[in-house]
Amino acid sequence: MADDTYVICPVTEPDFAQIAALEQACFSDPWSEEILRESAAHPLYRFLAAKDGDRVLGYAGMYLTIPEAQIANIAVAKEARRRGIGREILRHMVRLAEESGAEELFLEVRVHNEAAIALYEKEGFVRVGTRRNYYSDPTEDGYIYVRNLNRG
Repeated sequence: MADDTYVICPVTEPDFAQIAALEQACFSDPWSEEILRESAAHPLYRFLAAKDGDRVLGYAGMYLTIPEAQIANIAVAKEARRRGIGREILRHMVRLAEESGAEELFLEVRVHNEAAIALYEKEGFVRVGTRRNYYSDPTEDGYIYVRNLNRG
């Protein structure tokens, strides 16, 4: 995939099947297409996708419970990794949280997901705790990260 053209945009109805497939490929406990659609219908939930035409390369979902926000899921297709797509999606989520009035943005990550941890720390997230046995298949702790958002 040498072509690096993609846009970050709100998720649309036709994207959910691809996002569900991406969940299946990336996570041991994936959200179903039905759960994804239900989340998107919730007034406090926001989805963004990185798309190349109609193809979803990555996505993220976030709950806005002002003054906090929580990134619930973020993933990039294996063949689209190492292109900065995850970083761009994350940066767009940070801006969306700020524009929505959030003061802090939280997320969890598996303790052994070194690539994600490096990205989050480079983007200003700070580890503030650990959730014991938070993940399953395999059972693993999750680190809690937060980023204070600059508003105003």
